[in-house]
Amino acid sequence: MEPAGKFSKRARTESIGSGAAEHLRYIRNTIEAAQTFTTIPGKGCIAMGLAALVAAGLETVPALGAHWLPIWLTAAVLAAAIALYFMEEKARAQGLSLRRTVATRFFLTLAPAFAAGGILTVALTDTVGRETIAGIWLLLYGVGIAACGVFSIPVVLIAGFAFMGFGAVALAAPAAWAPFLLGAGFGGIHLVLGAIVIRDHGG
Repeated sequence: MEPAGKFSKRARTESIGSGAAEHLRYIRNTIEAAQTFTTIPGKGCIAMGLAALVAAGLETVPALGAHWLPIWLTAAVLAAAIALYFMEEKARAQGLSLRRTVATRFFLTLAPAFAAGGILTVALTDTVGRETIAGIWLLLYGVGIAACGVFSIPVVLIAGFAFMGFGAVALAAPAAWAPFLLGAGFGGIHLVLGAIVIRDHGG
């Protein structure tokens, strides 16, 4: 039979070991949560920009102008899929995971703005002008990107404000300007952002 003193000593050792492991886990999680999200894919941003430019070009074709909504929704889905592919590829190259705390926080910060944009599009498409929808998209996308930029690389925050600026212009501009402002915003800003990321942050 094991002496009571020895049993008590072993229990205390296990308790200390368990507490130390928990402490280290907490420290690791805290450090990870405070990290900067650097897995912005430059190639993905450029691909998103090109998709937006194609959508803007298609919308300006007279025969396709009435189908602007499905054109842009298709471009948005395609752009999101491309961005996620390149983001996963970059994360793998960095030896990181998109399921880590800082990446999860990045996506959760974007989600409310995207959800609000979708809800407002469904609710207002038949009752407001084309320029209003364009302005809502650019403004809310910019809000989401700017919010993510707080804990990402600085150029992301700047890009978010640029999107918001284009959104404000779109809300006040004639409806005929909408394709060009969407192309300049979702196309141009993404292209510039992608080029900067590739140059300064490893592709």
